[in-house]
Amino acid sequence: MSADASHKSGDRSGADTHDTVGDRLRAALDIEDEIGSGVYQDYMNRQYWPEELDDETFLEIRQRLTVLVEDTEKHKKILQALVREHGSDK
Repeated sequence: MSADASHKSGDRSGADTHDTVGDRLRAALDIEDEIGSGVYQDYMNRQYWPEELDDETFLEIRQRLTVLVEDTEKHKKILQALVREHGSDK
């Protein structure tokens, strides 16, 4: 069940681990870090692709992934600002 679906259904099984605004914002930031470094960045490296992939196609893939990497950086900055503004656990 997705986080959105569990929220809508009233499932609070993850609520104890993120019980403050700061905790939730930091968790979102961690997820964004994992996506950016663990997914997109890996696929920017030629060694992770099959040898038969031609260079032109790889460069096209890399160019499109660059947009996702840049978007992820923007998301991280937004979340970092939210953590600074609302993340102090009062």
